[in-house]
Order: sequence, then C-alpha cells, then structure tokens
Amino acid sequence: MQIQRILKYIDLVNEWTGRIVSYAILFMMFTFCYEVFARYVFNNPTIWVLEINQYVMCAYIALTGGYVMSHNAHVNVEIFYEKFSPKRKALINIVTSVCFYAVVLILLWKSGLMAWESWASNEESFSIVPFPLFPSKVTIPIGAFLILLQGTAKLIREVIFLAGGDKPSHL
Repeated sequence: MQIQRILKYIDLVNEWTGRIVSYAILFMMFTFCYEVFARYVFNNPTIWVLEINQYVMCAYIALTGGYVMSHNAHVNVEIFYEKFSPKRKALINIVTSVCFYAVVLILLWKSGLMAWESWASNEESFSIVPFPLFPSKVTIPIGAFLILLQGTAKLIREVIFLAGGDKPSHL
C-alpha cells in the first residue's frame, strides 16, 4: 500500500536524523573536556566553548523531537490512559491531535519567521565571539516540521487502526 510506504519513509527520515544528530553529544563532550583541560591545566579558559555548545544543544533538542516521537518516548501523563484499550487510546489520540497540530503549526510558523529574520539581518551573538545565530535558529522550524511529519504519520496509523487495520506499535 502506498500510504504505508510514505509512513515508513517518514519514520526512516526521523530515525536517521535522530541517529546523526546524536553525535552532537560527542562534540559537546569533547569540547567541554577541552575547556576543562585548558582552564585547569593551562589556566587559559576559552570563550567559545560554552556558547557554541548552547547552539549545538539547541539544534540537538530541536532536531530530535521527531525521533523521540517515532519511538513513543515523549513524556505522557498516563494515569487513566494506560488502562484504556488500544482502540480507545487511538480515539483519544485522534481527538487530542487538534492540540498537537495547533502547537506544532504555531511553532513552525513563528520559528520560521524568527529564523528568516535572523538570516535577513545577519544576526550575531552579543558575546566577544560574534557567532551567527541563523544556523541554530533554523534548526527549530526544521525540527518542528519533522515533529509535524511524525505526528501526522502517527495520526494516520491510528485512523487506519480504527478503520480495521493493524494496531500501531505505540498503542
């Protein structure tokens, strides 16, 4: 079925994005180790390590949202939800998807404007090392788009399930 292939492609895009972006942790770990070494061994701290790692962390968090959603690892309040049948869970997820789309579409819209303005004005940080802010700001709308795709795939799977299809793995 064509729709299943599209859903698997969305899963694959988020899976590989999450895996690739996960290596940012190694970059951050090595640069922080370098900072500690430079500060305490050579008494020569850097200016750039903390700031660059803040931008990398921003990208890391923004770009892994779809990956986390594809693995059903977002935080949930499941006091009642966990006791529901898979069909009832799917129905509740479909009804509450209105809130999901409202939040994600506003995030996509506003962060897209913010990234565009940052690029158009050549916005730089106000620190001693004036890093351009556009690269880290553009990761937010990209990440919101990836979450939007994954949320749509999840919603489609739940609709198919309620229509008599296979039960999605997240239920």
